[in-house]
Amino acid sequence: MKLVGLTTICASAIVLLFSCGKVKDAANAAEGLKNYAQNMEASTKKMEDRRSKGDTIALPYAELQKYLPASVSGYTKDGDPEGESMNMTGASYSTASQKFKKGDDDLKVTIVDYNAAYALFGMATAMMQTGFSVDNADEKLGGVELKAGKGWEDFKKKEKRASVVVTINERFLVTVEASNQTSTDLVKDVANSLDLKKLADL
Repeated sequence: MKLVGLTTICASAIVLLFSCGKVKDAANAAEGLKNYAQNMEASTKKMEDRRSKGDTIALPYAELQKYLPASVSGYTKDGDPEGESMNMTGASYSTASQKFKKGDDDLKVTIVDYNAAYALFGMATAMMQTGFSVDNADEKLGGVELKAGKGWEDFKKKEKRASVVVTINERFLVTVEASNQTSTDLVKDVANSLDLKKLADL
């Protein structure tokens, strides 16, 4: 999808959120759209640079699994790591995940390498920059700054399910989700404990 098309979609989303009272003010929305366009241009250039070097294929899932945590404090591994890789014209992605358990509670760490994700990263960044957040009886979500990078936290209050998604190098998505939580503190701690420096350098 072309940059102008994505910018139009983002602009519409920001206007809708503002009209619903989710964005703090019009100035924040306008600044968010401006930053989104700039980030998209930078991200597109980075992707073009990767393509010019022939670097458009996601890491094999077995390689991605090396970045999964070997353990999580208080939890035990629930089976072997899972993963898959998919390549086709114009798309390449790999995913790797590891499940953990503590009694009836579950925790899962997932890493995705998606070669066309720069568009999605730009959209997510724009939403964060507008100050977008939601807090109601069912859910609390919004942007968050973590050790590994910018992220998005989501707490389902009634389900007591927490998750955090971290963006790395405009290429990788790292997700940590857990059941039976009272906040997103645990999933953020797990995300911060991951050694993702090598991914950030790719």
